Amino acid sequence: MRDNPLERLLFDDLPEGNAGPALASPSPPADEPAEWSDDFDLIVELVGTKAAFRIAEAFAGSSVYIPKTIMKHKEYHEIRGRHRAGATYKELSGKYGYTETHIRNIVHTKKLTGGKK
Repeated sequence: MRDNPLERLLFDDLPEGNAGPALASPSPPADEPAEWSDDFDLIVELVGTKAAFRIAEAFAGSSVYIPKTIMKHKEYHEIRGRHRAGATYKELSGKYGYTETHIRNIVHTKKLTGGKK
């Protein structure tokens, strides 16, 4: 179970180490031209057709800004998981390029990823 609601939203329905099922891109009806962008094709490729259309339903017609810090959330989540699985602060420090003190802060302080301590 994920500790942070944002992490649950982002990662729970993706298989571990996989960006989702590889499904064929949907085709528009023969009498209608395709009106989705190359960006949408990339989204389909990354997360699968079903998830891409869920994203489209939620954000159709709008511009969506995805901050770079979202990757920090994912990395911090991985660090916490590896620590729970038995990795030491020193091992995590070497793998992720942070000081041991920063690894301890990541593991023990939810504030670093927007959650509650």
